[in-house]
Amino acid sequence: MTEPTVTEYTNENVDLVSPKSFDQTVRDLRAELGSASTETLMERLSSSATWSEYEIECGEIAGPSNLIEVAHLNWGGVLSLAGVPMKARCFVIGNPMTARKLIEAGGPSVGLYLPTKMLVFEDADGAVHVNYDRFGPVMARRGLPALDAVAAVIDGVLARLAGAAVAPA
Repeated sequence: MTEPTVTEYTNENVDLVSPKSFDQTVRDLRAELGSASTETLMERLSSSATWSEYEIECGEIAGPSNLIEVAHLNWGGVLSLAGVPMKARCFVIGNPMTARKLIEAGGPSVGLYLPTKMLVFEDADGAVHVNYDRFGPVMARRGLPALDAVAAVIDGVLARLAGAAVAPA
């Protein structure tokens, strides 16, 4: 067995506080997302004859943010069941079109970061947070200008998505 290569990178986590209730913040986030399971996306991929056809199919699924909720984890439900009352939902979000751009610009290992996640949770004081990690800092360590450009666009999309979730009604 060969020794692993270990690379350190800087991470930036964004935390926005919502003026709305937990439930309303979750609804407003979901309103910006399309929804399809990873299985559905892969089925559509295998049934598409061309990339253009798949791109159209994904475009029909994506929400106003151009992102798709591919999974949803109710961490609050899990912890509440375990005796720790909590409101927390983790959204696994992405878009195969964006994934393609990132992987083309940065290589296959960029796929480790896809899809990304956004967490909505209520803290002990009742404040509702929308939380996510930026792509730019993670991708910057690779030193690829094309990848940095795509990561910057994704960071803008994530900022707008989180902003829509916390925007006053």
